[in-house]
Amino acid sequence: MSARSAEVVAETLHTARLDLVPYDLDFCRAIVAGDRAVAAEWMGADLGTWPGGSELEFGFPSNLRALREDPSALGWYGRALVVRIHGAVAGSVNLKGRPRGGRVEIGWELDRFYRGQGYAQEGARAVLAYAFGHAEVREAVAEIDPTNAPSIAVAEAVRMRRTTEASTQHAGAVLWAIMRAEFEAAG
Repeated sequence: MSARSAEVVAETLHTARLDLVPYDLDFCRAIVAGDRAVAAEWMGADLGTWPGGSELEFGFPSNLRALREDPSALGWYGRALVVRIHGAVAGSVNLKGRPRGGRVEIGWELDRFYRGQGYAQEGARAVLAYAFGHAEVREAVAEIDPTNAPSIAVAEAVRMRRTTEASTQHAGAVLWAIMRAEFEAAG
């Protein structure tokens, strides 16, 4: 991470194959501005085609606004999945803000090239462990479209269960959830 200038720094999470690097204001600014060279330099990794789609259109502008308002919330937003062996970003696993009422929301998105290799599951487990490492977090949820089989597979792999609760943000999506005790029991 060569160009970090944020006052607040959240720790990078490490798994067997990944570094989950939290992106700060500077990184979000560079992505939103379309300055991929600065963003790649900051990340210290090849961005490839990441980020794209809704993450680029909605996620990064939302993260930028949130971090401007509360820079101390850095660890409660996005993390890039850097595959160490490739030195490249495979995608992201994101918390969508601080816990509210004991609940956090998690989401994931991978570049097509990196799908089917377990990176989303590995990253989601690490981010869930981070979230449940905070006493105020009792539950984690993910909004998933019922036709999104790859996301459902990730949710199932991290022991989330489909609930009967419908999404309030995305028409047709349903919530998948895991409680702290369930996550801890899954080891």
